[in-house]
Amino acid sequence: MFQSLTPAASDRRKVFRSILFVLGGASGVAALALPSNAVGNRTLIIPSNDGYGFEECLKADAQCGVIVADAWCKAHGFGAAQGFAPDTDDPTNANGGAPGAYKVTCGDSVN
Repeated sequence: MFQSLTPAASDRRKVFRSILFVLGGASGVAALALPSNAVGNRTLIIPSNDGYGFEECLKADAQCGVIVADAWCKAHGFGAAQGFAPDTDDPTNANGGAPGAYKVTCGDSVN
């Protein structure tokens, strides 16, 4: 039913398996050694067209801005907001936000 492998084919198969094992181990070590950007990035972008009207509160001197920023951070698993401002760093809207978006910098994650 099964054909036995020649000694040369068996040796090639062992070498191939060893190479795959080493490559897999090296890939795993490399993946674990890379830092995670999600853990360190605590800046959230709130688009102006989100439908909730947050942009009115996040404008300068608005009393409800801190409340909205804190709620947004806590809803995404972070601590209280450390600050908020218009998103002027992205004039091309490459981050997917709409013109007039706001960025909120949050505190450490809530456990």
